[in-house]
Amino acid sequence: MNVPIVFASGDDAAIKEITTRLGPLDTVVTKHSLGFHAAETLTPASACELIHQGVIAALSHRNQRHPYKLSHPVTLDLTFKSYMPAEILSYLRSVERVDSHTIRFVGHDMSEITDFIDVIDIYNPDLAP
Repeated sequence: MNVPIVFASGDDAAIKEITTRLGPLDTVVTKHSLGFHAAETLTPASACELIHQGVIAALSHRNQRHPYKLSHPVTLDLTFKSYMPAEILSYLRSVERVDSHTIRFVGHDMSEITDFIDVIDIYNPDLAP
């Protein structure tokens, strides 16, 4: 793809992870986690305005950013609120159980990771034939 990442927005945990991996970057934190079920958030209008201004600023010096290259294979760790999805998915030979709520999937590339996430996202154990 060879496109540099110039801006990111999201909650404080996401921004911390992104900047840890990509280095200094124009960002907007839209939500601060206060706990598992609580957060301090911006209003949608405030978040949109800050994101808009952040993107404009980021694009003004986009030539200073370089594309991020993923190494292969790609490792995906997913942590679920409940232990049950991790339990069920750990029956797949391609999935490693990391702890009671977390699984690990190693894909050849981002396309395979995306396919795995798509399946998890749409899977419903109540589906009938």
